Amino acid sequence: MLNNKNIFQNKYNNEYILNLLDIFVSGALLFITPIILQHQLIVGVIVNALLIRCALKHSNKKLLIIALVPNLGALAGGILLGANTQFLALMIPFIWAGNFAIAIVSKKLFLQKKINYFLAVGSGAILKTIILFGSAFALLQFALVPVAFLTVFGINQLLTAIGGAIIAYISIFGFKTKL
Repeated sequence: MLNNKNIFQNKYNNEYILNLLDIFVSGALLFITPIILQHQLIVGVIVNALLIRCALKHSNKKLLIIALVPNLGALAGGILLGANTQFLALMIPFIWAGNFAIAIVSKKLFLQKKINYFLAVGSGAILKTIILFGSAFALLQFALVPVAFLTVFGINQLLTAIGGAIIAYISIFGFKTKL
């Protein structure tokens, strides 16, 4: 016979398992997407959507781990940036920072400060773009990355973050929820 304590325990265990499963599936998708898909804009939209979705659903500790995964897949696949993939290794710490920035800023502004979803995520997207473009620009000054990185880590980041924000919104809230 089940009592209230057992019902609570089972509910907690189910939520915990579903939470872990969501993190695992999201992490796997974040890793394999850059390996399977070869178009930077498509990969970027998917990655940003997953990062934003995870940010709104999970703790900052789990989010930190999730933010590290996507570029490891891109580096492992070696195909995302073609001949420039070798330079991606120099950008890894900045990509981690950018991924964490969009996630944590979006989460803090939307969930804690109750700012409009698209303003919150847009602020995170702009910060991510500034981090990535600024680092690519700095590395370019030392001739460590090709000039193409200014586009890849500039306007492309902003576009993919906005696309990801739209997909994350639809996946979380659906079409019926008001902005």
